[in-house]
Amino acid sequence: MNDIIWHATLDENAYKCEVVRTGGYTGQLTVLDTRSNEFVLKKDVGLSYGAQFGPDIGDISQWEEWIIEAVDNQ
Repeated sequence: MNDIIWHATLDENAYKCEVVRTGGYTGQLTVLDTRSNEFVLKKDVGLSYGAQFGPDIGDISQWEEWIIEAVDNQ
C-alpha cells in the first residue's frame, strides 16, 4: 500500500497530483494527465519533519509551484 502524503486535482480533474512517501523524509511528487494517462511530472521531494502529522505548508507551496510550472510548460 502506498503512503500518500498529499493529493490534489487540477483543472477540473484533468491532472491528478500526489506525493507518495519513499522514505522517512522523502517522497515522490507525480502529476498525471488523466486525459492521456501520461505523467507530466515525476520528482523526488523532501518531507519536512518527516510529514509525521501531514505535509508542511511550505512543502505544499513548493509542490504547487512545480505542478503549475510542469502543467503550463507541457
